[in-house]
Amino acid sequence: MLAADGRLWKLATLAFRLIARSRSRRYADASRGCLVTSSFLINAALRSIIWFGLAVGLASIQKAPNASILSVRTDGVAWLGGGILLTGVILHLWSTVALARGEWRRTPATIALVTDGPFRVVRHPIYLAGILMLLGVGLLYPSWRVTDLVLPLGLLAYFHVAVVRFEEPELRRRLGAPYDQYCARVPRWLPRLP
Repeated sequence: MLAADGRLWKLATLAFRLIARSRSRRYADASRGCLVTSSFLINAALRSIIWFGLAVGLASIQKAPNASILSVRTDGVAWLGGGILLTGVILHLWSTVALARGEWRRTPATIALVTDGPFRVVRHPIYLAGILMLLGVGLLYPSWRVTDLVLPLGLLAYFHVAVVRFEEPELRRRLGAPYDQYCARVPRWLPRLP
C-alpha cells in the first residue's frame, strides 16, 4: 500500500508540474492575444474534483462495512461496471483536454465553440462522462440495488433540464448561427449510430 501511495504522490506531482509548465508557457505566449485563463484551469479542476469526488463518495457508500473501497465484486456485472467507469473517466479527461485546446485557440475577443474531440460526437460529454462514472461505480459493488440507478438517472434528468432551459439558450444567444449548425449536426447526449 505504501508503494502505491508513493506512486500516486509522484503522479500527482508530475500532473501539477505539467499544469504549471503549461500555464507559464501559455502566459508567456499572451503577446499573441490568446491564453488559457486561470479561471478555465480552476473550472476544469473543480469540475474534475466534483465528478471524481462524487464517484469516490458513492463507492464509499456502496462498499461493505469495514471493507476497502477496492473490495469490488468479481462477476460479469463488475466487469461491465468497470468498463462503464473507465469509459466515463476517459471521456471526462478527453473532454477536458478538448476544452483546453479550444481555450488555447481562442483570442480574448472571441468565444470558442469547441467542436472537436468528444464534442464532435455529443454536445455535453462532460456531463455524460460524470453520469457514466457514477453508473459504473454503482455496478462495481455487491450491494447493488435498482435504487442505485436513481443518482445517475436523477442527475441526467437534472442536467437535461438545465441544459435545455439555461445552457443551450445562452450558448445560442452568445454564439448565434454557428451554435445552431453545431446543434443540428451533433446530438445532445447519445452519439448517432453510423
